Order: sequence, then structure tokens, then C-alpha cells
Amino acid sequence: MITKSHALKDSRHRYARLALAACIYYAGTEQALSADMPAVAPETSLPSINSVPEIVNPIPADNPIGAILLSKHHPLLLRADFSRVSELVSQIYLNTQFQPIWFTANRSEKNLNDLLSILNNASNDALNPANYDVDRLKQLISGPNPDNTAVSGYDVALTVSLVRYLHDLRQGQVDPRDVEYPVHIAPKPALDLAGLLKQHLASQTLTEVVGQFEPKTKQYQQLKQILTRLQQLGNQTGSQEFKPGKMLRPGDKHPHIVYLRQRLRDMGLLDNNAADSKTYDNDLVAAVKKVQQQQGLTADGVIGSATAALFNQSSSEKIAQIALAMERARWIPDTTDGPMIVVNIPAFELWAFNSIDDPNPLNMKVVVGKSQSNQTPVLWEEMKYLEFMPYWNIPKTIYEKEILPKAANNEGYLASQDIELVRHQNSEEKGGGSYLRARQRPGKKNPLGRVKFVFPNTADVYLHDTPGHAAFKRPRRDLSHGCVRVSAPEELAQFVLGDQAGWDKESIKQAMSAPKTRHVTLKRAVPVLFYYGTTFVDHQNQLRFYPDVYGQDEQLKKALNKIHSPTAASSTPNNQLVMSKSTDVSTNP
Repeated sequence: MITKSHALKDSRHRYARLALAACIYYAGTEQALSADMPAVAPETSLPSINSVPEIVNPIPADNPIGAILLSKHHPLLLRADFSRVSELVSQIYLNTQFQPIWFTANRSEKNLNDLLSILNNASNDALNPANYDVDRLKQLISGPNPDNTAVSGYDVALTVSLVRYLHDLRQGQVDPRDVEYPVHIAPKPALDLAGLLKQHLASQTLTEVVGQFEPKTKQYQQLKQILTRLQQLGNQTGSQEFKPGKMLRPGDKHPHIVYLRQRLRDMGLLDNNAADSKTYDNDLVAAVKKVQQQQGLTADGVIGSATAALFNQSSSEKIAQIALAMERARWIPDTTDGPMIVVNIPAFELWAFNSIDDPNPLNMKVVVGKSQSNQTPVLWEEMKYLEFMPYWNIPKTIYEKEILPKAANNEGYLASQDIELVRHQNSEEKGGGSYLRARQRPGKKNPLGRVKFVFPNTADVYLHDTPGHAAFKRPRRDLSHGCVRVSAPEELAQFVLGDQAGWDKESIKQAMSAPKTRHVTLKRAVPVLFYYGTTFVDHQNQLRFYPDVYGQDEQLKKALNKIHSPTAASSTPNNQLVMSKSTDVSTNP
């Protein structure tokens, strides 16, 4: 998150000539660097990972570095427009009185080499080094010492590239709020990038800054470990593809079984000492079942076309899936130890952890919002209270579209469904006044069931029980109006109230069958994460893949392509990135 500075108003047109002069470079190789640079669209202004103090001192327009900062445009870089990170870069140079930090009189070769090493290793975190101009920077650093005219341009180019990388590493390349991605997660707390950079440059420990910006969540770290393993394996598809040409069942023999066996060894699912038989034996069957389960297929050990295709997926294809997952994981706040509830939307499952390393979390099936009309949003909030035997305040759209037509044809319909009209008083902040709204009384007909779990959020969604459990038997469960129905509400209530005095299994059961609504405030809030992970590492450190039920993988790919391929993105209308969502997701069970 960036605090906007009044002193940093865009002065591109006014200072473009001076900025260009500051970046002039004369070597033929340097001219070649920019000869094929594509025309680029301006970067979208995104909230950054860091807040910076408001800059009260104006940037000097007559200073070569200041002129570049005011223009927010750098011709040495592939993405010349750096307005997205301009205020962070400006704060760094404000601390040095707008003097160079890399190409100084006492130039540190170690700092320069560490910078190149950091950017070269961006692929370790599923980021592309080319997005940070690493090859261009190598030529600038290894070339002859720049003269006074060029040094400012060189220096700012290095700083912009490093800041871009650290921003993307911590906060993500895409801000989901900017492309109307259905995410309700606040940006991460600020880090003092300018102060950290000054400290590490002085002590020549620049590589250590990466660890301070890298996401700390367990999901991110697990994904990174798997990414490293896949990168080491390389692309495995080739002449020895596993294509049996027919369905294989346990006990069958086939010459391609040896290829299957090697794939499973490479995946770490089969002992290296296992026999090299051409028989589809019990060890292979057990390993194949595990892969089928991870991929959301029926885990029966029978190898049909869908299962066979899994073993011909290249490492590069898997790496691309993991890269999307790591981008999403960057949006998640760094977690602290303690209870936590996670709903993975495309998995249609909930896990409740007592701690980060809980080996036996509570797990249950859930029903999520319909695709595409009522998608359950991604969010991070704290559960504050429970309501046993809750009322359901019926959203206006549901009342008008689903209930009112039935009531018009049957004057006793509302009473038969325990629906009543009540007058609601608006607060003074909302202009006062009152209006009638419909609500359904607690009971067997209430779609919220016997308990709802509330974590106040702008999408106004929550977890709740349901009177109908048949939907939990379906393999695909995107059926609700946006809220998340849980299959084991009593167990979830026990988890949430586990350390709260006066609540045990019996008292919870009584509250869930009482004649009146009961509001219970939690003494300790419980973090709740609604996550969209089509590629997800579970609590047993197993990589699982789930169907992209909301089509959000494709949306994220488009957003990433727009950032890193701005010329291609210029022909892509913004509305192609907008998720189709109901405006009345709130309070819908």
C-alpha cells in the first residue's frame, strides 16, 4: 500500500527532456539494447507492498535522478513506465539526497553482483528474471564505467528493477483488486524498503533482504519446495511417453509399465529399489491411486486415458500451475501460530487447524457459491461470534425473484415458510429512516440451519449449517448463493469454542436445538481464509490439483500477461478480466 504524495505529481511532459538526457548512453551495444524495445502501455497503479512516509521535500527537477523520478519513465528498461513503484524508488533516493546508490565513488562490486544474483534467482519463486531486466542490467554493470551523464540513468535502472522484484515477491505481481478479482484481503503491512536497502547496502548483505520480503505462509513455502524439485527434474516428456493404448487394471502386464514406474519414482511416490517388472503390481497401484486422489479422479487404480495423461504432463506444465498457485499465496497475510480455518473453494473442503503444523486438522465437505453467478469470494477475516438457531435475513434479490412470485399466488406462503416482515431502522450514518425486510425464523425450514459462524466482511458471507445434506454427496458442490455451507457444523462449533469456558459438546448440542436464537461472542477471534487453490499443498505435504470451477486460473493468466506483455494487453478489453459476480452475494446461504 502506497501513501500518495502531493509532491510526486506526474510531471512527465515537463521533465521528459531532462530525464532523457540523464539516460543518454553512447556505446553501440547500449543503443542495441533499446533498438527492439516494444512500445508499452503505462503500468497500472497498484497498491504496493510497502507504505512510505509522505515525501514533503519536492523532488529536484534540475537533478538528473530527480528528473527521471518525476517522469516515472525509464528508457533503459523493457517496461519503461515505472509509475507502479515510483514512490518507493523516490523514497530511496530522498534518503540519499538524490545521489546514486550503486555507481558511487566507492562502487561496491559485491553489492552489484548480489543484485544480479537476486534477480537471476527470481525463478526460485516462480518469477521470471526477464521481467526485471536482468540481462540489460548485466550489460550496464559489466560495461565501461558510465560518465556523469549516464550514471544517473544506470543507477535508477538498477533500483527500479530491484524494487519491482521485491514488490512482486511480497505482494504479488497482480493486485486482484485492480482487475476486479473477487478478493477481500487487505494488502500486507508496510515494510521500510528504503531503510532496509540502506542497511544492507552499507553492510554488503544485500541477498539477505530477499528473506525479509519472501512470504512466510506454510502454503507458499510448501509450493516453493515442490517447485524446486520440479525445476531440478526438468522436462521429462519425450520419447518414453507412457501411452499404454488401452485400459490397465491391477495385475495387467504391459511394456510401458517400466515408463510408469520411472515416472512414479521421479515423483517420489515409489521406492527406487522397487523391481523393474512390466507387471502393474500392488506397489504401482497404491502409488497411482494416490495420484488419482490428488488430481480429483476416482482413486480406483484403474488406468484409463485421463489417468495416463497425468503421467505425460511435463514438468514445465506443472511448474506453470504452481506459478499461479504461488502468485495467489502471495496475497495471503503471513500467519501466526494458533487456530485457523481454511476453505479451499475449488476443493469444496474446509480444514480447521489448531496450529500451523497440526497433523490432524478437522476436515469436512462444504458447499460454495455457484459458478458464475454467485461466486464465493477469496477473503481473510477473523471470526468474531456464532449464532445458534439464527434468523435468515433474506436478501432483496432472492425475495423478489424467488419468494415474492410464490407469495403472489399463495397468500399463505410466507406463513407456511416461517417468513415474517420486520421493520429495519437505518443508522444515522446511512441517512436514517426505516424499511421493511423479510426474514425467516429459526427452524427446520431455515436454510442457515442451526448455527452460523460470523466473521464480518465486506462481502457479507459466512459459514453456516444447512437442513439439506444431500448436496454433500455430490462431487462438485458450487451450489449456494455465495455463503459456505458446512457438512459438520457441530464439530466446527466444538473447534471454535474448544477453549471457551462453559462450552462443551453437550452445551453446543443443546444450543443447536434451543427454541431461541443465541449470540456467542468469541473470547479469541479465529482467522478464516477463503482460498482459491486449484493447485494446493495439503497438511500431509501432498500436492493436489482441483478443477478450475470459477475459471479464475484463466483470469489470473490474462492479468499476468497484461502486466508483463503490455503490447499484447493493449488489445484486451478490461472487461475480459472482470469476474462475473452477483451484486447480492451478501447474506445468501
